[in-house]
Amino acid sequence: MRDIFPPSSITPPWYQPAPELLVSFRDRLFFAPYFADGHGGLWTSDGSEGGTVELKRFPAESEIPGNPVRELTPVGNQLFIVGKDEVYGRELWVSDGSASGTRLVKDITPGAGDTSLMDLTRLGTRLFFIRTQMSEDYSVRSEVWRSDGSEAGTFRVKDLGPKSYVNGTPTVMGGTLFFSVNEPEHGSELWRTDGTEAGTFRVKDIEPGAGGSYPHSFQTAGGSLFFITDTQSRDQELWRTDGTEAGTQWVRALPRVSTPVASLMPGTGSNVFLARSGADHLMRLSSLELDGSGGVREREVATLTNDYAAQEDADPGVVTFAVAGGKLFFAQAISSGGPVPLEVHLWVTDGTQAGTLQLSRLLSKRDEFQSRIYAVGDRVLYNESGLDLGLEPWVSDGTAAGTTLVQDLNPGGNSFPYRFTRVGSTVYFVAYDDTHGYELWALPIND
Repeated sequence: MRDIFPPSSITPPWYQPAPELLVSFRDRLFFAPYFADGHGGLWTSDGSEGGTVELKRFPAESEIPGNPVRELTPVGNQLFIVGKDEVYGRELWVSDGSASGTRLVKDITPGAGDTSLMDLTRLGTRLFFIRTQMSEDYSVRSEVWRSDGSEAGTFRVKDLGPKSYVNGTPTVMGGTLFFSVNEPEHGSELWRTDGTEAGTFRVKDIEPGAGGSYPHSFQTAGGSLFFITDTQSRDQELWRTDGTEAGTQWVRALPRVSTPVASLMPGTGSNVFLARSGADHLMRLSSLELDGSGGVREREVATLTNDYAAQEDADPGVVTFAVAGGKLFFAQAISSGGPVPLEVHLWVTDGTQAGTLQLSRLLSKRDEFQSRIYAVGDRVLYNESGLDLGLEPWVSDGTAAGTTLVQDLNPGGNSFPYRFTRVGSTVYFVAYDDTHGYELWALPIND
């Protein structure tokens, strides 16, 4: 592929200029490279040197260093962009995949002032996002917005009120977007929107008063959104909702007996996986399944091994996961009491004890560069340091025999591969070698 960046002496390598925000759109790769002089842009590639081109350049930030392109979110035949230039400041842009079709959507904050946009999310055929504003007393005020890519069709859905802000990542279930909002009177609670002002509201005040329940770890199954709360008056708790106040129900308590919090992970069917650790420093994996009467049945799956369980701070916790080929792949970090874990393991489960296996113990332990898991068809791609090599790309189908090195891209060192993104029959990713620095790489795949 095209060598976009000149060699760099910046260390560690992951701080070097690199392609960022890789997405698949209209059967091509789109990405936002960040260059050493601070400028960025919207680029596209078909995998060839000549077909890797810039569509729109955004100038360097003048105040705070960082990529002037913040988000790329495909919605149907439009690619939404948060970009900053000298005329409009940071605003919402859109592209149809061509240079001439890349344009400003709306100057929400007129002139060169910035609009703070975050959590761009596709809901049906529309884009939803959160706009935050700084008040005169320096407090934050948040709003829910939507856009169809036109100026007239980009508008505020609801003002969430003074001193409000959104926590975590919004989650879509059906035609509804769920998210957590922190307000002075209610603390952090679960909200929802269907794209209308009347349909945007707090679902339930689980912890009455300003304390809040801090809902997080959202996962969906069988028409229910499962989530975990963390209140001042009680232990962590597992809840579920259908989007109504009456349908928001307590499922069970999750006593906090060690440092890592409980985690929900996507299921392999009409279920959700729950991972929680105990005082014995062992992680227990269970499956939450809806029964015929609408109740929730919890089925124990497996207790994961931990060779460091005798150590005081060796608590296991989930750091990343992906579903591929009807199996859940997840990384379990064993904490050390410091910033760097003792080990990070790759596990897989099909929802049975026999089908829950440890595939690797050699995922990245670096606190600044973690091993992420990316689903590609019925397999996953990730990085590890097996075979006495540095951090290199690996692939797994969920079996020991099918967990193998893809290629040693930087012999004698680390290639630090990440952002694996499938476009048709090719997986694009970012990796480092001593000759080129961080660049785009392409991996042909066969299903």
